[in-house]
Amino acid sequence: MPLLDPFSAVTASLAKAKIIPDVIGSFRPTAFLSILLPSGPATLGAEVPLSETVEPPRIVIAAAPSDADIGEEGLVKNQTRYTLAMFDPDAPSAAQPTSSQFRHWVITGLTPTDDPAAPALQPTPAANAYRPPGPPKGSGIHRYTFVLFREPPNFSLPEGASELDPSIEARRRWDAVKFGERNGLQMVGAAFYLVRGEE
Repeated sequence: MPLLDPFSAVTASLAKAKIIPDVIGSFRPTAFLSILLPSGPATLGAEVPLSETVEPPRIVIAAAPSDADIGEEGLVKNQTRYTLAMFDPDAPSAAQPTSSQFRHWVITGLTPTDDPAAPALQPTPAANAYRPPGPPKGSGIHRYTFVLFREPPNFSLPEGASELDPSIEARRRWDAVKFGERNGLQMVGAAFYLVRGEE
């Protein structure tokens, strides 16, 4: 009997929503990413009320250790840090995504806790202030996408990085994949929920 890939359901959901490969390219998740809203965990790909997204969500990370996390004696050092990016690939609408990948949030230095159901620790302030979803009236469904990157050792955003610019123009001209490539970050997880613009 073949072994089931625990990430196959995540990959299938991302592919069905055309986030893989259209938005973030093709990649194989190696970490589970959960988004905690005030009412509880957001089911992958579920439509959530706009009111649930006003405050920054809490982030839960469950990832297998990398080679760098294991010492000579095989003990996990638990030193892996992660960067999370949240963006809207359907801005201002899926029909005309002229600001595709509008950046809503970037957090660096996230550390998973020993409890796989507990939110990750955030030792540093978010690189940019959380901007809650605000789909324009009549714009339909938006796929608010969260991407998790494994950071290289001693990672920090360079001075002058566009992610530190909170302006609307800087948020509009953003690309999650290029952000990861430019900073030596490895994409390891993704999640999304749907929010509908008011009619």
